[in-house]
Amino acid sequence: MNVEPINILLVEDNPGDIRLVTELLAEGGDRQFNLLAADRLESALLMLERHDITAILLDLLLPDGTGLETLYTIHAAALNVPIVVLSNLADERLAVQSVQYGAQDFLVKDHVNSHLLMRSLRYAIERKRMEERLNHLAHHDSLTGLSNRKHFYDRLKNAMALARRQESQLALLLLDLNDFKPINDTLGHHVGDLLLQGVAQRLRECIRETDCVARIGGDEFTMILTGMRSEEDAVTATCKIMEAMQRPFLVNDFSLDVSVSIGISLYPSDADNLETLVRHADTAMYQAKAESNVRNAYRFYSSSMHFKASEERELQHELSNALARSEFTIDYQPQVDVRTGRINGMESLLRWRHPQRGLLLPGQFINALESSPLILEVGEWVLRTACTQSRVWQETAGAPVMMSVNLASRQLMQENFADMVAAILQETGLAPQWLELDIPEHALWEDEERAFEQVSKLNLLGVKLALDNFGNGRASFYYLRKFPFHAIKLDRRLTQDASTTAEGADLARAVIQIAHVFRMKGQAGGVETAEQLDVLRDLACDDAQGYLYCHPLPSEAATELLQRGQCLEPAAG
Repeated sequence: MNVEPINILLVEDNPGDIRLVTELLAEGGDRQFNLLAADRLESALLMLERHDITAILLDLLLPDGTGLETLYTIHAAALNVPIVVLSNLADERLAVQSVQYGAQDFLVKDHVNSHLLMRSLRYAIERKRMEERLNHLAHHDSLTGLSNRKHFYDRLKNAMALARRQESQLALLLLDLNDFKPINDTLGHHVGDLLLQGVAQRLRECIRETDCVARIGGDEFTMILTGMRSEEDAVTATCKIMEAMQRPFLVNDFSLDVSVSIGISLYPSDADNLETLVRHADTAMYQAKAESNVRNAYRFYSSSMHFKASEERELQHELSNALARSEFTIDYQPQVDVRTGRINGMESLLRWRHPQRGLLLPGQFINALESSPLILEVGEWVLRTACTQSRVWQETAGAPVMMSVNLASRQLMQENFADMVAAILQETGLAPQWLELDIPEHALWEDEERAFEQVSKLNLLGVKLALDNFGNGRASFYYLRKFPFHAIKLDRRLTQDASTTAEGADLARAVIQIAHVFRMKGQAGGVETAEQLDVLRDLACDDAQGYLYCHPLPSEAATELLQRGQCLEPAAG
């Protein structure tokens, strides 16, 4: 087996000492050592540039270098090469200082022999390798091999300092994989890890050697792009990354489509310090993630994002008073059998009669509400009000209809949520089979085992359970096998795609067929055109709701609709 030689650079100006070292290495009988000699500091630096040096034997007293300054210069030029000092002086203080300046060992020429010299060299080489290994582990992510959070901050600090000196710009990109958790949960952590490794490799291929890519969290990556001349340079680099992410990842026979959200902040225009620059990139990334109508999105930071955050805080303050002031109200939208036109249920939809801004729909306040603990109090009010209304309709309309109530993730995860539902049913007199709780798909991803426990408790109460907005996220039939759902509600966009593309129709058909296999109803929301309704009928969808049938109605108008009869025809034209 061919073993690569170990190139030893001897920096020594005394011919006698050069001969001594040569003889000691030869006496050791190890031909793996290949000795190169330099008699001056200047020539040693040239040889370090031209040769692959494994270790250095260094005399501190040279014609153009003296003492520890010589060691400092050599070490600075070859940070990763172990150095063993050869000295004429048995000076313990000098020996300690040499190690502090970067030497691996300190030998006295008059007391060295072949065995001691070779052992010192081998130990120095091995210690240096171990140092490099430990240093790599301390600064790199063990899964992907990318820089870790600590190394990222060091690199960013240095890159900002360099940009400041050169009066140039850099871009900081923060990238988050959308819906990574359901891949981990449904396909296993091993597949998730392989996907992260694949993402890391593609990111490496997208950046230059002078740039840095790091993994700073579970599915969060960051990139430092230096030498940016303008915002357009950052756009070009970002589009290259997004294009690379659009190709499916082949992992263990699975073809995985991954989408990303990227936030970008620029130095020095967005911030002149490290912490603020990172925070601004994070703000921009969450703004990109909020673009729910875009699969892959990037956003540059802007000061208006902070204004928006301030607006949201004000909105949460106003929401905290809305319930006490009875500003919330509920509208109801019919759910209709697509074959017969019979009204099978009513979905309760929250509205906010704002004292200054008028009637607000959920899209204008629901994110702020669901990010606040207030959602628990408002959610309980909605549930009680809807159950009370359903019981009234049973008495006045002559025939019961299913009452559908949307849940937020935070509601579902309440410790006593099932007990609260049972108490409200008993209080309002509504039989459990006439209450349907719509559970958003993402609530199952956040804590699957906890969600399963809560959904199972609700199922034991006898209420109906629907998986809401199916197809909005990373739809998985795994949840249909595991959770005791009674219905699947197709997302609005899936309903629209079903009537415009063959792929959309195939996906909607698959969802409805799977629902029927598991003895669940297939329901569609957002039906707005006759073409959409015709397609849903062809796909054997069970129920539908949307503007084609009826806009959401206040309770009085909904009551009149039910009293006129329980069949509803789609609107003409």
